[in-house]
Order: sequence, then C-alpha cells, then structure tokens
Amino acid sequence: MGRLLLRPESTDEKSSMTDVEGAKKHLDEKEHIPDGGLKAWLVIGAAASIMSMSFGMCNSYGVYQTYYEEKYQHVPSNVLSIIGALQAGLTLLMALPSTIAMIYVGPQLVVAVGGLLACLSFMFLSISKTVAEIFIIQGLMFGLGSGIMYVHATGVTFQYFEKRKALAQGVITAGASLGGVYWPIGIRNLIDKVGFGWANRIIGFIYIPMVIVAIAFLRPRVKPRPKLENENFFRVNFKVLLNLRYLIVSVAWFLFLLALFPGFFYIDLFCMRAKADPNFQQYTVAIINACACIFRVLPGFVADKCGRLNMLIPALLLSGVFPLAMWIPANNSAAIIAFVVLWSCATGVPIALFPPIIGQLFGGKDIPSYLSFFFVFGGLGNFLGPIIGGTFIPKGSVNTTEGFEKLAIFCGVICLGSAALVAIVRIADTKKAFVKY
Repeated sequence: MGRLLLRPESTDEKSSMTDVEGAKKHLDEKEHIPDGGLKAWLVIGAAASIMSMSFGMCNSYGVYQTYYEEKYQHVPSNVLSIIGALQAGLTLLMALPSTIAMIYVGPQLVVAVGGLLACLSFMFLSISKTVAEIFIIQGLMFGLGSGIMYVHATGVTFQYFEKRKALAQGVITAGASLGGVYWPIGIRNLIDKVGFGWANRIIGFIYIPMVIVAIAFLRPRVKPRPKLENENFFRVNFKVLLNLRYLIVSVAWFLFLLALFPGFFYIDLFCMRAKADPNFQQYTVAIINACACIFRVLPGFVADKCGRLNMLIPALLLSGVFPLAMWIPANNSAAIIAFVVLWSCATGVPIALFPPIIGQLFGGKDIPSYLSFFFVFGGLGNFLGPIIGGTFIPKGSVNTTEGFEKLAIFCGVICLGSAALVAIVRIADTKKAFVKY
C-alpha cells in the first residue's frame, strides 16, 4: 500500500519533440493556479448551477417517488425507485464518456448537449402516461443529460483552486443541495396548482437560462494536454485501477452513496406513513438538502485547515450512527425532525470532501483517469442503493412504516463500513493521530 508513482516509467525514449514541448506547456499552465479571483469564482458559480440542475434534481426525486407511490399503487416501491436510481446512477456513470468527449469537442458543446437532453426530458415527462414512459424519459433521458453536464462541473475545480480546493468543491456541491431545496418545494406546489404536466413544462423552461449561463461561464483554464505517442484514443490510464489505496477509497465512496440515496428517496414517504406533521412532511426533502448545503461548504473551509481525511472519517461515522440510533426509534414528528436534520448535516460532509481527497492522494497527470473511474464507482452506488433499499418496503404497505427499520439498518451499517475503509487508508499513510491529513 505504498505511495502512488505519479509518473509511470516510459518504455519509449524516442518521444517526439512536439509531444514533449506540448506536455511541458500543459504542465506550466497547471502550475500557475490562481486559487481565487473573479473569473475563478464565476466558474465555481456556473458549476454550482450545473450541480443544481443535475444532482439537485436527483436529490429531489423523493417528491416524485411519493407522487408515483400514490398514483401507481399497483407498482412496487423498489420498481419505482429504479427511476430515481437511473437518474443518480447515470449522472456519475457518464463521467468517463463525458470526459473523453470534452477532450475532442470541448466542454461547452458537451454541456449544451447535456442541458438540451435535460430540458427535453421534462417536456416529454409532462405528457407521459405510463410507468414505462417515465422510466425512459425521467430515468434514462434525464440521467444521460445530467451526467453529460455533471462531470465538467466537478473537474474544473482542480484548474482554478489548490489551497482552497475543498472550499471551492464545497461551494459547487452546495449547488446540488440548494437545488434540492427549491426544486422539491417548487415541484410539489406546481403539481398541486397546475397539475403534473405543466409543473414539468415549467421546470423545463427554467432549465434553459440556467444552461445558457453555465455554457457562458464554465470555461476551462487549461486545455487538454496533447496526445502522447502510444496513448490510447480514450486517453484513460487503466493502470490506476491497480492502485490498492485508490481502490479502497473508491469502494468507500461506493458504499457511502449506496447508503445515501435510499434515505433521500424514502424519507419523504416515511414521514407520510409515520403520520408526521403535514407542514413538516411537505418540506422534508427541502430540509434535508438545506442542512446538507451548509455542511458541504463549512467543512470544506475547515478541512483545508485541519485535513480532509481527518474530517471525512468522523462524518462517515456519524452518517452511520444516526440511522441506527435515531431513525429506527423515530415515532413522532420531533424525533423524525431531529434525525432528518442531523443525518443530512452528517452526510453533507462526505459528498463535499471525497472528490478533493482523490486530488490530494492521487494528484498528477493521471487525475482525469482517477476521477473518471472514481465517479463510475459512485454511479454504481447511486444506482444500486435505491433499488436495494426499495426491497425492504413491502408491496401494499400503504399506511404503515413496515420495512423502514430494515432500511435504516442498511443505511447505517453501510456508512460505518465506508468509514472503516477510509480509516484504513488514513492509518496506512500516517499513524500520527494529530496531524493534518
């Protein structure tokens, strides 16, 4: 479990002068990272907007899940959850093909294509009639559009920030939480006032100016490095998958997301079946994302001072403890509110810290490969989590909380497993407890 060799030995000593000069220029550009400034923060703002449109909407699927549970009572919960699982899973699984596409056609065109797919998905969703149509439109079509946009929003941080990387990443991921605040409130109110069809059309129209702003400001500072001799078309170094430390961190990320989205998708339904205060239940998803928003920004600032892994491990531990200690016994509005607030705060920290930790531990010329495969691991967690979580909810249990205790145990134990894996990497790298890392 030794240190990663950032620059693998080359077997070809006769690389062309053009390749050498191009690579050197690329590295020189990367060395002058501004770490702030108006342009850098405009880029971060545009990236946060994309996060709002992608993961912000994915985080809001709990509202749709509850709506579909009421409308399609003959369809099992775990089947309906596949729609949201496709959204969240494809958002990360598209990281690798989107990264390759950006190298050859540029990020602006890639973001435009993703934004167009996302906008059209809401327009088509407004006229959908069957669950099968919703699967294709909201699950597959929106998931593809979201994933195509998402990857550039996360990767651009490394081009503009170094010392404040975790803070910048926290601001970007906060965009997803902010989206998870206003999207569910807007969706629920629009469905009540103008119906399901027009609610989705309005959201589609709102996406148009947001996509335009993202295209205008989300510009890369560093051009893709020149293609080297003997490098494959995809420009992906598959050898990064042989790094044991990297695999451990990636599996920890997979486990965390495996546990996260079942809670996000089903907590709204749990509140309704537990007969929680209707005024609270109406805003459950928004409250989750509002709390997560705060704890995606503030920990980034603290983590840059005290160490990212030092902050990630206790956050993962709390993410596992709260479902076991608070969700299982929750049987009234006060207990449910306490759990929702504390768990959303705890889970907001890992979402903000995991990506910059990849840059910290495995930074170098292969960082695009590390991030691409890292998001593939996360996409699998996003996709499988809600499907597995839905199997705990029995079909036909309309007015009971049957099955939610098993769901809480699943979320808690899996998060604790994620914390254990990150702790292994932390201890293997440095056994000193009180050191920034």
